[in-house]
Formats: sequence, structure tokens, C-alpha cells
Amino acid sequence: MKLQYFSTWDRRKIFKALGFIPVALTLGLLAWSLKASMTSVMPLVKRDSSAVLTTLWLLLLVALWVLTLWSYFVCIFRNPGNPRAVSAMGAHGSTITNGPYIRVSNRAAEPNASGVQGRATPRRRCADDDDDNNSEDSDGGAYDSDNESSSESGDPLTEEQMRQSELLYAITVKENGQPRYCLKCNVPKPDRAHHCSVCGICVLKMDHHCPWLNNCVGFYTHKAFMLFLIYTTLYCTFVFVSTLVFFIRIMSMTMDDDSVFLEMIILMILAGPFAMCLSGFAGYHIYLLARNETTLESYEGNTFKVSGNSSRTRSNKVNLFNVGAKKNFLQVFGTSKAHWFVPTATTVGDGIRFPISFESYNELQRTQS
Repeated sequence: MKLQYFSTWDRRKIFKALGFIPVALTLGLLAWSLKASMTSVMPLVKRDSSAVLTTLWLLLLVALWVLTLWSYFVCIFRNPGNPRAVSAMGAHGSTITNGPYIRVSNRAAEPNASGVQGRATPRRRCADDDDDNNSEDSDGGAYDSDNESSSESGDPLTEEQMRQSELLYAITVKENGQPRYCLKCNVPKPDRAHHCSVCGICVLKMDHHCPWLNNCVGFYTHKAFMLFLIYTTLYCTFVFVSTLVFFIRIMSMTMDDDSVFLEMIILMILAGPFAMCLSGFAGYHIYLLARNETTLESYEGNTFKVSGNSSRTRSNKVNLFNVGAKKNFLQVFGTSKAHWFVPTATTVGDGIRFPISFESYNELQRTQS
């Protein structure tokens, strides 16, 4: 039966169910790689190495495998965050979200070079407010642009929709200057949020929809996704190097069981290319993390509205959310160093408001003056 006979909700459930096929494949490869390493490589390590080195090798292998699997499960099952509760915001900026909420106080911008006081967006944290307490993989058509999901008919927003949007104090707008509002979810879009047509929801700080996770990489899954990329790269590299070293040693030897050779060859064929591809992919996302930029933002940029007038600018060059590599890192991984290496929920903020760079903001003001 053709899919057009199913409702939109039924099609979404079908696609989500089919999305667990790559997830099952990934879990199967992880399970088999550990089994192959234990049955084929570990006996050779035990034979040619001391008990201490064998123990260290085994601990490192299992630790990387567990951390990879832990991060992967968090990416699959954790809600990346959605702004449905934003419609219940009160006039004082209080809201119900899935994470800790940081109320943003009013603050004026720094004086510019001419001594004129600039205007900052109300209730928005700024970059110099120090607070220590606080792709190939992407599916190009998985998200809806602002024009597609915000106004299919092209009609202006209603008074109620405008009221809800104004409560966000968002600095990003549509290309026509209107607030970003999702008519599919019937909620205003916070800065950096996008609607995912696969998941059927708006996702806070959406990076992309990953078919290998069957989930979106968003505000609450960004840290786990970064750790998953890093640990998977280290795990594949460790398995490939270990297998290659001992495979070279036994090439001149006569083995009673040829299946060991075959298993080690398959292990190297899989681990080597995976390590190379993932290292490049992880490096790219580390670069984006240092710039506080999502995959979607790196391709599209944002349309920013300068507070206090109707001017707007769309630019891939100016990124107001880039507040420095260190602060960008702490926003995603949190301030507790003990939690940096595990996929626990330590991301700072609520996914609705983000600190901005005063230097970049004033640069936008100068371009509009």
C-alpha cells in the first residue's frame, strides 16, 4: 500500500520505526567488534604481553566501548528539547522547560566608540556577564526553514501569535522581519530552534536530524552527541591499531584456526575506515562547537534583528552567539569538570535564550546605521 493512503501521523510513526534499522545495525557492529576483539585479539595480547599490559589493554577497550554505548543510548532516547511550553510563558519571563531556567535581566549595551550607549535586546544575557554557575550525517530535508514552517500561506501572524513571540525576546527573525513562529507546532520559535519534519516537533538549538540516532541533535543531546563522536573515533582507532599490530605478528605463523585470521581482517576493514571518517566528522563538529554554531547555522546563517528598529540582516559572517571558545564549550559541557567526560545533563541554560557577543552586536548596529 502506498504511503499517501496513510495520515501524516501514521507516516511519521512508520518512518520512526524504520529509523531503528540503522540504530540496530550500529548496536550490532558495536557488539560484534567487542566480541571479535575479545576472542581474536585478546589471546594474542595475553600471549605476547605482560599481565599488567594485558589488563590495561582490556580496561581501555571496555572503557571506550562502555562510554561509546552510554553516549549513544543518551543520544537515542533523550528528548533534544522542544519549545511547546513556551506558549505558557508569563509576562515576567517565567516558563516551564525540561532544564534549568536562567532568568535574563535587562542590560544596556556597552558604549560604542563614539560614546553613544547602544541598545541591547531585553532580558538577554550578554557575553561579558561572567557566571560560573551556569552533513553527511544530516538529512538535508529533515528540517523546515522559517518560511516553510512559519507561514505556509504567507499571511501575517495573528495578534495572539505575535504576543507569544514577543515574550521570547528573540534576536533572530524571518527574512521578512516577522517573528519566527511554527504553525505546525503552534508555538513561537526561540532563537536557533527549527522544526524537524521527521520527528514532527520543533527542536531547541537544532543541529541536525541524525538517521543513525533516529533522533535530532539539539540542545539537550548536543553534549552526548559530541562525546559519542569522540569516543567512537577513539574506540575504532584503538581496535584498528591493536588488531593491525598483532595481525602483522602472526602473519608468518601457522594457525590451527583460520577463522581468527578472517575475523581480524574483517575487524580491520571495518574499524579503519570508520576511524578515518569519524575523525573528520568529529573534527568538524569540534570546530562548530568552538564557534558556538550548529550545522544548520553554518549552512544558512541567521537573520538578526537589531533591537529598537526594523532593520534586519542575514549574514554567515557575523555570529552573535559566538562568545569565545571557552565559554562556548562551557555552555554545552557545563562548568563541572567531573562531568565533562560522561553524557550527563550538564548543559547550561534552557535552550530558549543564549548569551550574545556585544562586539558582534555593535558591529551589526554599525552596519544598519
